[in-house]
Amino acid sequence: MRKLLLLLSCGSLLLAVVSVLSCGSNHGQLKSISISPAAATGQAQFTATGTFSDGSKVSSLAVLWSEGNPWVKSDLVPEAITVSPSGMASCNPVVGTFTVEAYAPVDPHVPVARMDLTTPQVHGTARLTCP
Repeated sequence: MRKLLLLLSCGSLLLAVVSVLSCGSNHGQLKSISISPAAATGQAQFTATGTFSDGSKVSSLAVLWSEGNPWVKSDLVPEAITVSPSGMASCNPVVGTFTVEAYAPVDPHVPVARMDLTTPQVHGTARLTCP
């Protein structure tokens, strides 16, 4: 009887630990990012929504915002737009339509701040027109 009680107690404790560890932001892997609005003129606040492998969506997804690819920078080409870490994009004194990109790691447990060129990642795009 004592062994049965000990076995049931250990089993209950194990079940509680597994339940706690499975809670939180376990959405599976990030599959796609959509940006809203898809197109804007002048200045705009962009927001990223992530879709995960389990079908769930997270709005206001934490992302790395960039004009074009953040891993390829050139000092030869001046930045046409400025995109803040919060997704606010504005035109510099250049006329044209430019790409705003949002990048996030495929693994939702990897912080955006720890991403680099080798991190498996997903990105989405939008357009900002500068009149």
